[in-house]
Amino acid sequence: MSAEEVKKKCYPSKDKPWLKYYKKEAVNAALPECTIWQYVHDNNKDNMKGTALNYYGNKVAYKEFFENVDKAAKAFTALGVKRQEIVTIVSMHTPETIYMIYGLNRIGAVANMIYPTSDAGAVKKELRATKSGVLVYLSLFEEAVGDRDALNDLHIIRLDVSDSMPPVMKKLCRLKSKYRIPEGEYSFSKFLKLENNVELPEVKYKADDTAVIVHTGGTTGVPKGVRLSNLNLNVVALQYSQVGFNFEKNDVSLDMLPPFIGFGISIGMHLALCLGMEVNLWIDLQPEHVVNAVEKIKPRHFISGPVIVACMMKREMRDMSYLSTFGGGGESLTVEQEERLNRYLHKHGFPGDYAQGYGMTELAATVCTDIPSAGRVGTVGIPLPLVNIKIVAKDDEELSCGEEGEICISSPSMMLGYYNNQEETDRIIRIDDNGERWIYTGDIGSVDEDGFLHLKGRIKRIYITRDAKQNVCKLFPSEIENKLKETTDVVECGVVVKSDVERENVAVAFVTVKADVDKTHIENVLLEHARHNLIDYMVPEKIIILDELPHTKGNKIDYRELERRAKEQE
Repeated sequence: MSAEEVKKKCYPSKDKPWLKYYKKEAVNAALPECTIWQYVHDNNKDNMKGTALNYYGNKVAYKEFFENVDKAAKAFTALGVKRQEIVTIVSMHTPETIYMIYGLNRIGAVANMIYPTSDAGAVKKELRATKSGVLVYLSLFEEAVGDRDALNDLHIIRLDVSDSMPPVMKKLCRLKSKYRIPEGEYSFSKFLKLENNVELPEVKYKADDTAVIVHTGGTTGVPKGVRLSNLNLNVVALQYSQVGFNFEKNDVSLDMLPPFIGFGISIGMHLALCLGMEVNLWIDLQPEHVVNAVEKIKPRHFISGPVIVACMMKREMRDMSYLSTFGGGGESLTVEQEERLNRYLHKHGFPGDYAQGYGMTELAATVCTDIPSAGRVGTVGIPLPLVNIKIVAKDDEELSCGEEGEICISSPSMMLGYYNNQEETDRIIRIDDNGERWIYTGDIGSVDEDGFLHLKGRIKRIYITRDAKQNVCKLFPSEIENKLKETTDVVECGVVVKSDVERENVAVAFVTVKADVDKTHIENVLLEHARHNLIDYMVPEKIIILDELPHTKGNKIDYRELERRAKEQE
């Protein structure tokens, strides 16, 4: 290769071609070095009369929001919770949960947000591991609490979905659910009474303090507790405020993202509150009900994922011109799906395009996204202005633009580390020769010369197989998924492999299809499509039609469960 050819090469981490889409103010923005409570408070000093939360029509102004946060902070202080002590919370994004998250942050303590689908054994294990002296749970998840006798050394606070409902709705809800508070536990109202005559401790900001712990989804491995700092969450909100989205104070944002996932606590909750929006809390996560809520509430901003998008496109939505921002993360859409979705949205009056994003819990959710001035179908957008990205080969050599390798991210939103798991922390975070910290994501992709990130799939989801001539080949389940999802009948698709004597590994595809599709012939139709569009060794051995695919607690396809089902097919 000549010196001239080498000079022409573009390297993502050095050339940062995405920066041309941002103003200098965004690229040079000062980091918000303060607590998440302080950042929300400072950004809303002139917005105290604006609505912070809207829960089933009960609106809470920012002034009342901060008052409730202070009450929760004092009540936790009365229970003996101190700086950096961990309180475990098993709940959804109800107003009380949000007051508690920021209330704990107000006194420098940590909210440990665990999945409400965890069983009682897992909850007890988490309580022991984090040495939590307080457990907060939503009554919907009472089974996760289990035997109270085993928790008699804890303060237990029981929340209810009705706590912040309007009076008539609250009364009806409590009659229906036979509302009760078990002996020895606090209701939210009783908990708040503890704040009487309590002084808030003075807590100074420390960069290495943990603000919250959220947990990875465990799609391909064991879930881990991710320690996110105040800066991690604040810097995501800061960047989104400066990249061209039409965010205004008092805009309505529909939040259906639970706070026990990084995406929910960072984007659904903290971002919207930092921007002074009215956060309409929707805790019924059934896709049909979420879509109904979109039509009823008519939000300016709505973030969801592929499951909600698929449900939305199954029905004929009314006018959607009220939306200013509509985007999502999780599993990315194929080019065909994204183009189909944009046509659908434009037909229904949405003025923009669907904004795809990319991130991970360890990076406080989003690090790449489509923005209004820079979107490209088939990609997951460009890095946010304070994010750096590189693509590396197996030997850790940085690859140039257009070359595929492992995606590595450096960002001020990078986690402090995994809770009590230094070995896994050191495995995923590495320091380069310049002292810069990088997360090795385990995802395969490339960055083009304009700075857009193309996502290929997980490293762990690349398998060895053999073709008809017994040549060794690589099998990419994500490529098979993308090809099958090209057909308009497919709603969702998950591909796994099972062992094979002759070929080592073969693909098995699990698919859900639209309700009006004739299921008696669809398997053959999809197999024929695969044979015409995939290399022979990539064609699934079998396509299995399901009513719905299994999902992890983070609402991603549960590949481990699909692997188990594929093995059963043997």
